[in-house]
Amino acid sequence: MTARAETIEDVIRHLIGTTPPKIPRWPPDVFCLMAAILHRSGAYTSVTDDHPPRIKLPKGEKWPEYVRRIGNEWRDNATTAAELPAELQKHWTRIVKAWKSPLTQVRVKRDCLTSILFLLACSDEACIGVGISISHLARRSRTTPKDPFLWDAEERLFSTIREGSTMCKEIDSGRARVLPKMHTPQNGMTIRSLSHYAAYCPATDLTPEWYSFGTDTQEHALNLLLIPWPARITPNQFLASRKVLLSDEVERGAYGMFTFKAGPGPPIGLVKQIITTAELEIGPIDGLILPELALSPYEYLQLARKFVTDRRFLVAGVGKCASPKRSGINSVRMNAILPGFGFGVALEQQKHHRWKLNKSQIMQYGIGASLHPEANWWEHISLSERKVMFISLRPWLTMSVLICEDLARPDPVGDLARAVGPNLIIALLMDGPQLADRWPARYAASLADDPGSSVLTVTSTGMSTLSRPQEGENRSDVIALWKDARTGKARELQLLENAAALVLNVTVVYGEEWTADGRGDRGASGYPILAGHHPIFVGRKNR
Repeated sequence: MTARAETIEDVIRHLIGTTPPKIPRWPPDVFCLMAAILHRSGAYTSVTDDHPPRIKLPKGEKWPEYVRRIGNEWRDNATTAAELPAELQKHWTRIVKAWKSPLTQVRVKRDCLTSILFLLACSDEACIGVGISISHLARRSRTTPKDPFLWDAEERLFSTIREGSTMCKEIDSGRARVLPKMHTPQNGMTIRSLSHYAAYCPATDLTPEWYSFGTDTQEHALNLLLIPWPARITPNQFLASRKVLLSDEVERGAYGMFTFKAGPGPPIGLVKQIITTAELEIGPIDGLILPELALSPYEYLQLARKFVTDRRFLVAGVGKCASPKRSGINSVRMNAILPGFGFGVALEQQKHHRWKLNKSQIMQYGIGASLHPEANWWEHISLSERKVMFISLRPWLTMSVLICEDLARPDPVGDLARAVGPNLIIALLMDGPQLADRWPARYAASLADDPGSSVLTVTSTGMSTLSRPQEGENRSDVIALWKDARTGKARELQLLENAAALVLNVTVVYGEEWTADGRGDRGASGYPILAGHHPIFVGRKNR
């Protein structure tokens, strides 16, 4: 028996559970349906073969202005009982007539393909601004929301966090999601090339969570304080927690599990001195950042209680040592104050991939006395919870934080990060010096190229110093690296001798991005760039 080819109707029915003759009212639902058809058929590669699309345009209007106008009308009517623009139902009906068509035929059915593109573009235009406005909870306190669609869409993002955020109403998040989008790739041709404001996210084992802490402030910059703790790491902090077929004579298939026994976190008094000095000499500090495994859960809580304010957030790597019977913890935590309410929100995201220590790394870090160099050693942590957080802090800044290997592995987080295109990706590492010719820089460059994110990698002074180069100059003072899509080369960030921390001045430049069907975003794409960096000394005059 020959399997039946998948059809347009199959895709629609799988996602929405039925084949409605009338177009769904909610733009993100329609966006998801159209993107899924284009993605699964591969027809997105040919949507621009005829440009502009074969649609009779009103006199004096071009394709971008036309779909923008229809999208705005749709947005205005989506949350009311008003009739949707007639053009939407017209193109939906065209697609209905082609429902029995195999997906392999979509690219050659030009009228159907044009209608799919039209509905995708209009629904995308309807989603402008979602996820980057002031927070959902702050908006709730207003008697009359300025934009009912924005209210409703952000309500969806907030209310679906536990199952994984999505803007969709009629499509279960286990089948596909639609999230806000910050960047449109300007190279290559993928389904991501066709939208500015809505991101199509096929179902994976990764749960995205969207948080909006942003305000409508017009501030163009923020100061990030990097504290590269710990200042010293010793080889005996790497411990074997479990062994399989492993002895002095390494058998075939043998491997071990290792854990990291962290020392004490930075003293509260030292952090206070660093922040005080930084604010006296640089200006208000908007964010504190500490590397992977810098703090224990208790130490993190103490820092959050003491130093998180209405203006200042905390992002840090948090860890707990494993035992032979219990996995350790390796996570990123973030605390911030919800604007206008005065109470804090505590977020946590587990690492998605185990660190694998092989012989070359064991030799590089000089830990062969603790871990047999001829064996493979896997980090002893649990991978039971896989999620990624997207955090909107400014109209121009939606941030995501990754932990070490998560930066380098395309699955599960890479595809989702590229779909959303967060303005800034921060990678917390336990790694050697952050040099422009090492692996973090390569992956940072990839994300700067597509989707256009700025990337900051941060390691500790202790781990950078523990790393021994096999050849060449020892550059253990390079504790961070910055790469963005606008300014070119990766920038190595050195910590001067005796400096306790580093302040980064991050500012925004705007640029126009274009979809593959020729729609610009009117210069709304925000690119964080590094405008300066300053060492912070305590107990002596800063220089």
